[in-house]
Amino acid sequence: MPYSSRFTQLLAAALLALPLAGRAQQMRPTPAPDAAANANKTNIVPGEFQAYNSFDHRYEGIVGTPYLIKGWTPTTLQLVDKRQVDNVPARYDVYRQVLVIRPDNKSDSVWLDATRLTGFVLPPLLSGQPARVFQPFADAPQPDQRRAFAEVLYQGAAGYTLLKLPRKILVKANYQGGYAADRRYDELVDRNTYFLRRPDGTVAEVKLNRKSLAAAAGSLQPGLSSSKADIKTEQDAVQALQAAEVTR
Repeated sequence: MPYSSRFTQLLAAALLALPLAGRAQQMRPTPAPDAAANANKTNIVPGEFQAYNSFDHRYEGIVGTPYLIKGWTPTTLQLVDKRQVDNVPARYDVYRQVLVIRPDNKSDSVWLDATRLTGFVLPPLLSGQPARVFQPFADAPQPDQRRAFAEVLYQGAAGYTLLKLPRKILVKANYQGGYAADRRYDELVDRNTYFLRRPDGTVAEVKLNRKSLAAAAGSLQPGLSSSKADIKTEQDAVQALQAAEVTR
């Protein structure tokens, strides 16, 4: 091939490449502002090159535990077939409303819901306190509460039972957007509620104060209303119900 012809071909190729180089230059990604750089960009924006699956690494996971007690606790199981099994390693998953057990100390775990137990008993929190008794909350006012277990705080001779329903709610992370709270984690938060079961079998939600207990307690109302002692804790409420039964 003559030198001039070869030179002409190389020059033509170079000229054809120039527009492509120019377009490539124009399509280089524009540096994003700080706020946009933190966004979770999983799609390609027209006119820009974006990385697929460039996730926002500010999210810090979940804080808190779904369990009533974090570790495995020796537990007494009361089964629906009337059997009782002692010292079973267990922990109550409040969020999912199931009792998780480890049979024979194995690594595998089993979930037991309220249809398979008549109750379970945990050791006391402190020495000298009574064991903690939990029962299926089958007569709860709301259907979603009936799958859970409630702790029996007090069961009196007059037929009143004070129950504590452990609950966990998931508060979602909130760090994206102009009005975000900059909370970079999901959190499992305690939201316990209390109920008074009455002699006729009805159940009323109550608060840990004298006015609420007196309104729900029927025949115990005079004794609860006349007392001047403050009710602020679970133990205060138990003592108030005991005193009201004595003066009934």
